[in-house]
Amino acid sequence: MSASKYRGSDIKSAVLLILPTYLVLFIFIIIPIFFAFFLSFNKWNLLGSMKFVGISQYKKLFASEEFWKAVTNTFYYSFITVPVGILISLFLAMLLNSKIRGIQIYRTIYFMPVMTSVIASAFIWQWIFQSQNGILNYLIGLIGLKPLSWLNEPRGILTVIFRSIGVTIPKWLGGPSVTLVAISIMTIWKNTGYYMIIFLAGLQNIPRSLYEAAEIDGAGKVKSFFAITLPILSPTTYFVLIMSVIVSFQVFEQVAVTTQGGPLNSSLVLVYFIYQKAFKFLEVGYASSAAFILFAIVLALTFFQVKLLGKRVHY
Repeated sequence: MSASKYRGSDIKSAVLLILPTYLVLFIFIIIPIFFAFFLSFNKWNLLGSMKFVGISQYKKLFASEEFWKAVTNTFYYSFITVPVGILISLFLAMLLNSKIRGIQIYRTIYFMPVMTSVIASAFIWQWIFQSQNGILNYLIGLIGLKPLSWLNEPRGILTVIFRSIGVTIPKWLGGPSVTLVAISIMTIWKNTGYYMIIFLAGLQNIPRSLYEAAEIDGAGKVKSFFAITLPILSPTTYFVLIMSVIVSFQVFEQVAVTTQGGPLNSSLVLVYFIYQKAFKFLEVGYASSAAFILFAIVLALTFFQVKLLGKRVHY
């Protein structure tokens, strides 16, 4: 009897302790999600009354060239930042996993961009990307290349590269705009340190004895990397891949500070598109529809990664 009463009091105490957290989640996350879904079927400008319009706003989205431009740019941005960011992060983690003098200082230096605010780092990169006095154009000028208007160039990066050698390619083969590539470089610099630390933690959990056994068997560093490091590191890589894809589809601050989606919508991404429609043009219902399309895209990509890659992870 006393034991059951004790367990009952424990349950009540636990419920009371977690209740504030659930209230915050319910008020600030669950209710807004359902309200946004409701808004996606209504026309509302934040000031007047709502008007139910059904799925017409979704139809308007799918017929909008601007919306598809934002979707394409977001996918381009993800295709650049995710693989390049993961490769650089893994490479740096392996370098910083070695025993060299001052290793803690190097780890701090590479992690510092993560601690820098997105706004501050965006202003720094605006100076780096300046077309007249930017340090990047100065460096590429040293090797004989023409300067670029990094944050004001709507042409595709491949179009610019091939045109510099006198070759003209179709517009649809031009790839992401130079401006979007510049924003992607900024993001890779900003986020690499975070994923590097995650990879570093995974590398330090690999038993040293495995490498010693491989060395005795005559395996070199390259073979050890593919036979030991990558398989054991697969759960870490799997986590980093899923998180980096989700984060890449949420890009906003870099675009808002540097280009505001320009020039000619060449750097317009989905979240900034939603922000514009909701708070600049006051098309809240329309923006909510776009937000749920974004949610569906991220959900589908995550599901695809779980189904395709989840079985290949070695725990």
